[in-house]
Amino acid sequence: MKHIAIMVPSFPVPSETFVITEIKALQKAGHKVSVITFEQCENDIELPCEVHVLKKTQLIDTVFNLIELPFTLIVKGIKASVRQSAISTTSLLFFATKAAQIIKVNQIEHMHCHFMHNSLAYGVVAARLSNISVSSIGHGHDIYVNSADLEAKVHECDFCVAVCEDMLKLLHRFSPTKAKLLHCGVDTEIFQPDTLQANKEVKLLFVGRLVEKKGLSYAISALANLPVEIRPKLDIVGDGPLRSALEYQVDEMGLNDYIQFLGAKKPQDIRNMTKHYDGFLAPFCIAENGDKDTGPVVLKEAMAMSLPVITCDVMGCAEIVDDSVGYLVESRNIKALTRAINQYVHLSKEQRAKMRLAARARVLEKFDAFKQAKQLSSWIQQA
Repeated sequence: MKHIAIMVPSFPVPSETFVITEIKALQKAGHKVSVITFEQCENDIELPCEVHVLKKTQLIDTVFNLIELPFTLIVKGIKASVRQSAISTTSLLFFATKAAQIIKVNQIEHMHCHFMHNSLAYGVVAARLSNISVSSIGHGHDIYVNSADLEAKVHECDFCVAVCEDMLKLLHRFSPTKAKLLHCGVDTEIFQPDTLQANKEVKLLFVGRLVEKKGLSYAISALANLPVEIRPKLDIVGDGPLRSALEYQVDEMGLNDYIQFLGAKKPQDIRNMTKHYDGFLAPFCIAENGDKDTGPVVLKEAMAMSLPVITCDVMGCAEIVDDSVGYLVESRNIKALTRAINQYVHLSKEQRAKMRLAARARVLEKFDAFKQAKQLSSWIQQA
């Protein structure tokens, strides 16, 4: 089995649980996995593998490392660099040479780049300098906002992964043969249902960054539309630039008794909290700058813990949620969101329990991380 390097801009990032989940699943599938990154973050996340940081060194040392490579590989690296325009050829070759040294010393055989912006820009050049196969996976902002040189980078990949069907259609424009569909998986051994707490009233949970594409302002308005006697409680876990504006909206609408802002929480704490809730609310939308969630892992994590979900028809959400596990409504449609919440509140305990079981079953069938890793592994082995 190939030794795989996962290349990411920063590692480990608490909000990017899918990276560590994939690493552990690939290890379980039999691969040795390392990480190559530009920044190692300081937090209490347990590292699942060796991490190599691309630190700046003297230019002359890097030049010597570059010219020691076989001439044919230098040419391939230069060609992969000049095909790109967003990052200078000098920068691409400088850091890619450093990555190539890590690849050589650690006998890495495949480079898999998460996010198709800068990490892939450097990753494809490093792979060419090292004469190893390379692949990539897109996540959203890197495809729809920061998408410079995307066609050139896809051209250099042995294959590239889309996490939803809409993204697959976009990547097919660049290469109908290299683009493959694979939803991000969830570690179903970690994300498991807990013994439920009986609530007198329905309690909903939101988890995520407080940014425009999460659509929380629409959820707040929808809750305000519901009669007081059936209005559910909503706890918001996460932080971000829109927190003050959202808190002001809650206050203006007189919802302080119904909506709490709990701030950022550790993944383990969030998992422990789920037993206190009856459902998961995720009213995603497309931001003004085009940024959008593409196949939200948070939906799958909630469903894996048997939380029915109420979400919107943005990108890959329709591939995750059907009417057996929750509600899918038109994005930015407050009336539709209000109706969905109202319908869920009025379900019987038996109907809600059936939906909980279906949510867990759907993740086990379609989004289990180990199953996804076995498919990714087969592509990597063939590359």
